[in-house]
Amino acid sequence: MANTNLDTDTNIEREDINNGGEMKFQPLEEYRIKELPEAAYYIPNFLTPAESATLLAAIAKQPWTTLTHRRLQPHPAPLTPAGHLLTTKALPPFLKPVIDRLLELSFADTVDEPTTAGDGHTNHPISATIPLNDQHTNLTTKSTKWRGIFTSSPHGAPNHVLINEYPPGTGISPHEDGGAYYPVVCTVSLGSHTVLEITPKTSHTSSTNEHSNVEESTGGYRIFQEPLSLLITTGSLYTSHLHGIAPVKVDENLTAATVVNWPLLAEGTRREIEGGGGVVQRREVRVSLTCRDVLKVRDAGWVFGGKRR
Repeated sequence: MANTNLDTDTNIEREDINNGGEMKFQPLEEYRIKELPEAAYYIPNFLTPAESATLLAAIAKQPWTTLTHRRLQPHPAPLTPAGHLLTTKALPPFLKPVIDRLLELSFADTVDEPTTAGDGHTNHPISATIPLNDQHTNLTTKSTKWRGIFTSSPHGAPNHVLINEYPPGTGISPHEDGGAYYPVVCTVSLGSHTVLEITPKTSHTSSTNEHSNVEESTGGYRIFQEPLSLLITTGSLYTSHLHGIAPVKVDENLTAATVVNWPLLAEGTRREIEGGGGVVQRREVRVSLTCRDVLKVRDAGWVFGGKRR
C-alpha cells in the first residue's frame, strides 16, 4: 500500500499567512472543528518552520524527565499529586513567543448595544414588556467584542507548559486532564504529525492525573495534528471526553470521512494523505507543547514554612 511521510516541518506545502513578518489569524470561530462537540479549534500554520526550529533547539538544551517510552519537561515546575503548582516563577523566556501568540487569538462576539436618541437618552434593547407601538424608539446596534481564549481564566494566560517527546511508535493511553486546569488546552505540535483519538467518557471520573486511565466508550473522533499546528480544546470536549494517541508507527484510514478536522488541514497535507492512500508514516520525533492555566498556585516557600524568595 502506498504511504507518505508528513513528519517534517519543511516538506509540507503551506498557505502563506506570514504578512509583513507578523502572523495574521482570523477570529477563532473560523478554525472551529464543526464535527466535534463544544468545542475545538485547529490552526494548521500556527508557527513558521523557522520558529519551530528555534523552539526545538531551545527545548533540546533543557533537562528532561525520562519515562518508560518517552521524555517530558514540565515548565516552570511539575504539579503535585493534588494538582497544585508550587512555584510562582514565570515560564522560561524561550516559551514567551508561543504564549504571546496564544494571547493574540480571540473570539469575535457580536453583542447588542443600546443606541443614544437625539434627546440624549439611551435607547435600551427591545423588551417584550414594551408595547409594540413604542418599540421603534428602543433601538440597538450590533457591535463586536473581542474575547481572548484565556480572558476568563484565573491568571489570564497559561502558567504551565508540559513538553512531551514522542518517538515514532509511542503514544499515550486515553486519559483526562482533570480539574487541576482551567478547561482550555492549547497544544502545539513540532517535528512530526500525530493523530489524536477523542472518546466520550461513559462515567464521570474526577482526576488531576493526566496519565490516569478511565472507562471510555467505543465511539470517538480522530484529529490529525500537523507539524506547526495548534489544537485548542475547551468546554465539554475537555470535561466530558478522553484523549489519547495510539502507539503506532503508521497511521491508516485517514480520509475526509474519518478525520474531523480534514477541511482545516493545509491543502498540501490533504493532497499528501490522499496520494498515500490514507496512510502516513511517523518517521520523525514529535514534540508537543501543552499550554494550560493551573488553577491552584502556591509559593513553595510558604507551603513548607520557609521564606518567600
